[in-house]
Amino acid sequence: MTEGADRKFDATTRKRGRPKQMCQAEREALVLDCAIELFSERGLENVTMADIARRAGMSKRTLYDLYRSREELLGAGLSRMSRTLFRPLRPDEREASLEERLRILLTLNPDKKSPAVVIEMLRTVIAAARSFPEMGRRLSNMGPGQVASLLREELEHAARAGEIDLASEEISAAADLLVDMVFGDTIPCLLDPNRILRSPEEKAARRDRAIAIFLNGVRPRDK
Repeated sequence: MTEGADRKFDATTRKRGRPKQMCQAEREALVLDCAIELFSERGLENVTMADIARRAGMSKRTLYDLYRSREELLGAGLSRMSRTLFRPLRPDEREASLEERLRILLTLNPDKKSPAVVIEMLRTVIAAARSFPEMGRRLSNMGPGQVASLLREELEHAARAGEIDLASEEISAAADLLVDMVFGDTIPCLLDPNRILRSPEEKAARRDRAIAIFLNGVRPRDK
């Protein structure tokens, strides 16, 4: 058999063999994708572990080896989504203007899921919050709480550098205020399934206007 024929034979043999097995991380990612899809389509109470296993193409036993309950799956899905929402400044961004630093911190960086899926996940968690209050607290810390914490650190740094005129006891409230200015009230989006969500361009324009208004109120004034 020639060398070329050997290579062809080896490739054919591999194709006919057992399919490549997913590692645990790949299985977990697949399960989370399927669970998020189902929760956003039907809500937590209308999704069973069997539904998730079926959507993921695996047995319930394999699913339970990864996650013990729907609630654990929902929490894991939220945690994964939250890790992409906001990010701290990189070292090379520290020398940017304060306006640009705030713009980076206040830029929403969602994963590939559509905003509608994120809204449906929020509705699912809110509906389950009475039965699972810790999950509701985690959600609050993951979104607004996370970006407000990043902003507090940056505003403290800016105050020490003389870029803004804010007393230390005012910084926490100022960070919360800026978050509210940028993202607004999410309740109408949660209450109205037909509400049209703002486009990325509209979100960026609102963010930039809010930062400009905020900085106009906190920058040092010439005496």
